[in-house]
Amino acid sequence: MEVGVVLPTAGPKATPENVTTVARWAHELGFGSVWATDHVILPERVESWYPYRSHGRWDYPPDTPWMDPLLALLHAGAVAPGLRLGTSILVAPLRHPVLLAKQVATLDVLSDGRVILGVGAGWLREEFELVGASFADRGRRVVEMVELMRTLWTGQTVHWEGRYYRVCGARMSPRPVQDRIPVVWGGHSEAALRRAARSGDGWHPTQIPLGDLRDGVRRLRDLWQKAGRDPEGLLVVARPGTTYPITPQTHAEHLEIGVTHLVADTPLRDPGMAALREEMERVAEVCGLRRR
Repeated sequence: MEVGVVLPTAGPKATPENVTTVARWAHELGFGSVWATDHVILPERVESWYPYRSHGRWDYPPDTPWMDPLLALLHAGAVAPGLRLGTSILVAPLRHPVLLAKQVATLDVLSDGRVILGVGAGWLREEFELVGASFADRGRRVVEMVELMRTLWTGQTVHWEGRYYRVCGARMSPRPVQDRIPVVWGGHSEAALRRAARSGDGWHPTQIPLGDLRDGVRRLRDLWQKAGRDPEGLLVVARPGTTYPITPQTHAEHLEIGVTHLVADTPLRDPGMAALREEMERVAEVCGLRRR
């Protein structure tokens, strides 16, 4: 199992210096990847149901700093060679797929093939309205986006006539270094699992109980088999967040479930770095990571 850590790209610790510091710590402590979260713009008022709190309320003020995840990962990757660079989770429907394909391919080229693209449909209706993107059809649209981006990444001439996008008689270069950039789907609904089975390389649920994680992996393996895909190649990226701690017991359960990547969160609201370093050291010890 590869173990990663969320970079301080949001909240009071979101500074260029802290991003590179955590990337260096991750490399030193034996982590295999760093991850960045995503919000483009925060509304003053949120009425949407926040799926990652039991009370369903979004509890971050609109002036919360939130770095662009792809640019932040590029910054981190420059000082931590060898670490994989993942998005957790990039809200793809807020963007145009051609521009996003170019950005992701460029990040893969500049990092020598280290990108893991975690994508999701998103939940914050107000954010979609602020960027002028349709919210109601975001699920169907994001599936087409991923399929179109994969086509663009081949470097071949594209003739794409989709339900939402049209790209005809054009090529995109440079191609990503990886023959296939891993795409892991966020979300924990049946629709999210079906997206992962249809066009993904794996599943990246965040902040769900271990029982739900186990059930979801079992369901996804079944969907992969029905689609004629080998579930042995399935990537499972677990990010417990505040739902449960990473302990020797939960780490053993992750291994039993078949988690391939474990992502540890770092304290978002604490402006200091000491607690962040302490948590990284604790997780590294629990997971048996070797210092470099």
